[in-house]
Amino acid sequence: MSSQFVDFNADGHLDFIAATYEGTVFLVAGSKDGWGQPQHLEDAKGRNIVISLYYDMEDNEYKNANRSPKGQKDSGDHCVSATLFDWDDDGDLDLLLGAYDGALYRQMNEGKPGAPAYTGVNIPVEAGGKPFEMRGGLTAARLVDWNGDGLQDLVCGGFKGGVSVLVNKGQRDKPRFGAPKTLIAKAKRNGAPSEGLYVDPVDYDGDGDLDLLVGGIAQVPSEQTPLSDEEAVNLDQWMNKLEKLEAQSIALYENLEKALANFSKKEKRAALKEFQSGKAMQMLEDSIARLYTKIGKLESAPARESGIWLYRRR
Repeated sequence: MSSQFVDFNADGHLDFIAATYEGTVFLVAGSKDGWGQPQHLEDAKGRNIVISLYYDMEDNEYKNANRSPKGQKDSGDHCVSATLFDWDDDGDLDLLLGAYDGALYRQMNEGKPGAPAYTGVNIPVEAGGKPFEMRGGLTAARLVDWNGDGLQDLVCGGFKGGVSVLVNKGQRDKPRFGAPKTLIAKAKRNGAPSEGLYVDPVDYDGDGDLDLLVGGIAQVPSEQTPLSDEEAVNLDQWMNKLEKLEAQSIALYENLEKALANFSKKEKRAALKEFQSGKAMQMLEDSIARLYTKIGKLESAPARESGIWLYRRR
């Protein structure tokens, strides 16, 4: 659900590009008379631009279109962001496609300005020598010269919190991104954005360096009802037990992630579904849910509020 204003058709007017949760990419052409109707962005074969998984609005069901390079396994990824960028510095606009699960792909344009011809093949973008994946899911990637060396770097926000930068260590026509570096850690306190972080680098205060505007959702403390001594003891015990059970759950998921490291995205989803439906995991999740119910009766849950936060660069 990212968006970008860019002169896509090289007519001197800004156009609007956006990916949606349908899994496709839309273009709204701009002109001297205003804006046109949204149209699907297509590749050279006339197919809608997708990564793999997409929702067919006519058949009302999810479908899979394998657009991985020849010989590679189908990623099964679902496109949620699109950014135009001249990857190979040849004068036309290529595509960066962000996936809900955190991966990033590039699709090359073999046409020319005003007459694009996208290959329909999605090549994984690497960071630090391996396919990039934003833990917790990628909201969108923003291109900006973060370190002032004249090359475009990638600044990425996460669905589960946090903002990272991938510094470009290559050349103008051959980007090569380093391993992700944390710019904003996942929030551990109420009041800071912790979910759905969409980021835009901008020199907000005009001091010559780039700050970060971050849209997202924060947990805001609610007014607490006074507790009796017995209730306070129970709440403390339940919170401690919940912390241990959630740590156990996290450890199980981390072990599963390591075990599936060499599996395809499609195989990982199938294994995850089987894991989550297993008796042991169901019992653990049920125990966690019962504790949340008990705690919820004594402790006021924090409210979820959306907003925009400014992080000034030091």
